[in-house]
Amino acid sequence: SYSPDGQWIAFTSMRDAYNRPLSGAEQKMLEENPSYFAEIYIMRADGSGQKRLTPVSGYDGGPFFTHDGARIVWRRFDEQGLLADIYTMKPDGTDVRRITDFGSMSWAPYEHPSGQYFIFASNKLGFENFELFIVDAQGAREPVRVTYTGGFDGLPVPSPDGTLLAWTSSRAGGEAGQLYLGGWNHQKALEAIGSAPPRRPSGKS
Repeated sequence: SYSPDGQWIAFTSMRDAYNRPLSGAEQKMLEENPSYFAEIYIMRADGSGQKRLTPVSGYDGGPFFTHDGARIVWRRFDEQGLLADIYTMKPDGTDVRRITDFGSMSWAPYEHPSGQYFIFASNKLGFENFELFIVDAQGAREPVRVTYTGGFDGLPVPSPDGTLLAWTSSRAGGEAGQLYLGGWNHQKALEAIGSAPPRRPSGKS
């Protein structure tokens, strides 16, 4: 993901599994679940100045810069790789903030161009039923459901002006997902977020 000014790239790498000796437990984890070692890095657009940003065990990936380049939003899985939540941090890796505590697999976050909320996918309603949700940029409130079909709805990306949303869905049937494009009502989204209850800890870490 390029920063808005084109000067930086945020990316995910599993190099931590290959640039040092691994313990027996780590070697077993590499064989069973290599993505456990995925971490977020940043570098200049020419490839120089590479720096690791996430020091926590377990998968960290899917980073995107916010519209102003002030923060990076990404998904962090627990060490078992079963649950994931949305996080943000500054581009230097400081000021890490947990945006969701949803007790499910929440991933593929993307910021609305307004900077006021994130759109993401989660299987909160069933292991194989991914729906789109929105959550305020501070993570102060519970996420609000956006899609209402069985199967998979995910990988949301809004248009630059925030009036359209593109995403992948399996609602047409079959195993393959298709791209969908829908109108997006920003004002209604703000109203829905404003009516959402305060965030409740899931009790799952």
